[in-house]
Amino acid sequence: MGYITISELKPDMVLASDLRDQSGRLLIGKGTKLTPKYIKICKMWGVIEADIVGISQEEIAAAAMGKFDPATIATAEQKVAARFVDTDMEHPAVRELFRLCTLRCAMRKICEPPPLGDRLMNDEAIPNPGVIPPAPINLDSLISEDTQLSTLPDIYTQINDIISRPQSSAHEIADVVGKDTNLSARLLKIVNSAFYGYPAKIDTLSRAVNIVGTKQISLLAIGINLVTLFKRIPATVIDMKSFWQHSILCGINARIIAGYKNIQNTERLFVAGLLHDIGRLLMYNHVPEKCLDVIASARKRRELLYRIEKEVFEYDHAGIGGLLLAKWKLPVSLENTVRSHHNPMASQNRLEASIVHLADIIANAMSIGSSGEVFVPRMDIEAWNKLGLSSSVLSLTMEQSDQQLSDIFSFFFAHENQTAR
Repeated sequence: MGYITISELKPDMVLASDLRDQSGRLLIGKGTKLTPKYIKICKMWGVIEADIVGISQEEIAAAAMGKFDPATIATAEQKVAARFVDTDMEHPAVRELFRLCTLRCAMRKICEPPPLGDRLMNDEAIPNPGVIPPAPINLDSLISEDTQLSTLPDIYTQINDIISRPQSSAHEIADVVGKDTNLSARLLKIVNSAFYGYPAKIDTLSRAVNIVGTKQISLLAIGINLVTLFKRIPATVIDMKSFWQHSILCGINARIIAGYKNIQNTERLFVAGLLHDIGRLLMYNHVPEKCLDVIASARKRRELLYRIEKEVFEYDHAGIGGLLLAKWKLPVSLENTVRSHHNPMASQNRLEASIVHLADIIANAMSIGSSGEVFVPRMDIEAWNKLGLSSSVLSLTMEQSDQQLSDIFSFFFAHENQTAR
């Protein structure tokens, strides 16, 4: 007997122990033979794994690998290992993530680092940067120099005011958001998508706010519109479609993981994931050439990008992003999570920072889009322990985010007629 992920359950399998939901409530008793109805119940109640007689996750993993010839697996492992250079392969969750990414690569899903910019498309075109002279950033001037970023449009101020008022109403937020027809349309598309999975169509903003929640819709509205603020960054520095693919994927992962932790307001985790690398856009906007040197140095030295950022600029993108959100007067919890996503144990809310930390690691491992990083960040073991999740959550999160990314990306960028790959 052994625990296997919920996605691997099949009719006629027999439970080796009682199956309970995340709150400990008994769902199905030990010795029950599973039927399609029971499996559906498990999925409805957010069960991650089940203890099954006569089979283990290791056997299922071996069988999955066995579907490919050894040469294909060896090539896939080599490609994936090149991106896992800074990870702790002794940790079971990291090993499982590596296995899942190897399977993705073997199936010829995305397995190569995405383009970062014209100058970095080809390793041979990257000069040897050597040691980059420090170039400390003045954070206050970095933000205040850009009028567009230092003073947000009026709609943000109004939405922020609504978020900050405990007694704000659905009518108020619907009235404010309704002034922007493009934003309203995109919000309604997202709320009616599989991202939420509501059985009946939601056709008005006020109904969307009533169902999803005032603060949740407000944060979602802010997140949708913030992606339009950085339009001047040239493709020679970063592929913006790639940047937002990674950011949206991280947000989706964070929302899924938050659901497994029974967090009710998962929108704030989605927006935290969406904005976790926004500080990097500010850096690309103001010091693009220096950022290209930093990216090149990270790739040459095979080190994580945020560490090189700190060496050169004295701040990494997480700290700069946190300052930017504070300047915009967004919720302190959001600012704190963005600031701490590479160091979640330093956060005031370690649980939420740990969620975005794990979501970012999964997004980087999936290699869909990039904010500049080509390696998988090292997992903070304390953060993993804080989450208290099984490694089975990794495959489930990847499966769900694969299904959701294309739709959510297209809703964010409907006006540009782009689709996620």
